[in-house]
Amino acid sequence: MLNGIFNPIFKDRAAKERAASEEQALAELLAARELRHFPLTRHCEIGPFAVEYLFAERALIVELGASSCEDFALAERRAGRRKFLNDMGYTILVLDGPEVLRQPRRALARIRAALEV
Repeated sequence: MLNGIFNPIFKDRAAKERAASEEQALAELLAARELRHFPLTRHCEIGPFAVEYLFAERALIVELGASSCEDFALAERRAGRRKFLNDMGYTILVLDGPEVLRQPRRALARIRAALEV
């Protein structure tokens, strides 16, 4: 609140900073020594979709979860993207941003388990 009036700019800035720190934490986690024997590709395209992290040999895509407050149209596009990628033979592992920040060992274990299937 600023002079008794809610100021959304500060809320948006905090959300952007939190998302950036979650992305950074995920990037650091994927660079962990324990995962180095699994080749990782960053920033690639599969069909019409951009993928941030792909373990191509295992057909595994790793990404952070979407915000729970996304609108219906965005949720519908995400579902279409997921279906397309699954139909192409890819598995998508969605990690929760706060989990990556607060419990990186647990998130790393989930990634390893998905890679070793």
